[in-house]
Amino acid sequence: MATSKLFFSIAILIFTASCATNQKSRIAMTASAFAVGGAVGAASAPKDERQDMHAFYWGGILGAIAAVASNYIYNDEKELEKINLENDKLKAQMDLIQNSKTLLKQGKGYFKSGTGEEYFQSGKATWKLYQVDRWVKDGPNKLYHQDKMVEISGANEEK
Repeated sequence: MATSKLFFSIAILIFTASCATNQKSRIAMTASAFAVGGAVGAASAPKDERQDMHAFYWGGILGAIAAVASNYIYNDEKELEKINLENDKLKAQMDLIQNSKTLLKQGKGYFKSGTGEEYFQSGKATWKLYQVDRWVKDGPNKLYHQDKMVEISGANEEK
């Protein structure tokens, strides 16, 4: 009789301490099935046999069945798929932020670069100066940060 009280208190403890994660749900389901099986085994044991042995047999059988069933019920594939989709969405947002460009200036005719070089032979060309914020990989051990970009169109360039 003491064994069935022990298993019953373990079952109550597990039901009240269950958490929302899949692993803890699997453990809680397995342990609670073991506790219920132990209580059933102890209660249904014949008087001339040991109650604790029947409790452990029934608990082991129901615990094993619950462990197999909980692996199918609390499967991590859906959770991982949801996390991967969210990760892809966040990567796309990060790429959009990092590869965005803001127009600072634009004009026609000569464009003088920061080093003093002038481009264009005629005034028909246009240029646009953008503010960018991106990192560019150059080999396995080097990263360069870019902060400005010039777009030149419709001109013969001088160098």
